[in-house]
Amino acid sequence: MFLKGYIDLHIHTFNSDGYFSPTKIIDLSKTNNTNFIAISDHDTINGLNEFHKNLQPGMIGVDGIEFSSFIQLEDKRIKLHILGYGFEKNNIELLKLLNEQKEKRLKSHKKLLEFLKQQLTELPEKSISQIDIERYCWFDREVIKCMEQEKYSPDIVEYYREYFKKNKFSYGKEYDLEASRVIDGIKSANGLVVLAHPMDYKLSREDITKIIRKLTELGIDGIEVYQSDCSYEDSLYLNEIAKKYNLLCSVGSDFHRIINSDGRLIGRGINDNLCIEEISLTNKILEKKLYFKGGE
Repeated sequence: MFLKGYIDLHIHTFNSDGYFSPTKIIDLSKTNNTNFIAISDHDTINGLNEFHKNLQPGMIGVDGIEFSSFIQLEDKRIKLHILGYGFEKNNIELLKLLNEQKEKRLKSHKKLLEFLKQQLTELPEKSISQIDIERYCWFDREVIKCMEQEKYSPDIVEYYREYFKKNKFSYGKEYDLEASRVIDGIKSANGLVVLAHPMDYKLSREDITKIIRKLTELGIDGIEVYQSDCSYEDSLYLNEIAKKYNLLCSVGSDFHRIINSDGRLIGRGINDNLCIEEISLTNKILEKKLYFKGGE
């Protein structure tokens, strides 16, 4: 590969549930000697224009996305996250999936606000009006921030904070897209498809292998072999699975924030368990010219 430095193809921004802007993500990546990066926000591509505009010279960028998905494995419905890379952003089929997810989020957020409206005499309307209500996020936390900004009594804020801890906000299983639809949508946009963090689903290795085999039959291109939450043994196992099914290997920190995090860093993972300089997925991205260069 013609670029020196680390690789990170799984980074989130404040366009979904991350903390930083795409521009700040670029700065943080450069600081960590991570020069080959993808922004892959949940169910949105809203941050990609800023990503293109501000990528620094000497860096390579890849358009990414992380779809909320599921697959049926025998009698079990398994929630998955599926990554797409290097796709055509204006592809009609891809945009249909994104719009479907946006409408579901909007409906879910409005439902939560309606619930609160029935509980509270007055909602923090001014602060809520500044929230991008269509964005993928922990919406209950966003509402708590609004209460704090508008100086609601500490007792009320704490009551709802505890309520939401016990009744965690969720988009529900109806939100997730069937895996074959996601794969077909990314493929129709000429992108590459990767299973995100296979070890993060808390499944047995037998079930993970079955899922990867089924996704391979549906047309997936690769899996995240090197990931912040993977042990050395996990990555060895996933590397063998990738070889068995002729899949590309990817690397991603799944970085969201610095404060209140588990210490993961862009390009470096947790306790430097990533620091990867070359993988088969980035080689394929370079070969197919599915990237852009900073400063162009």
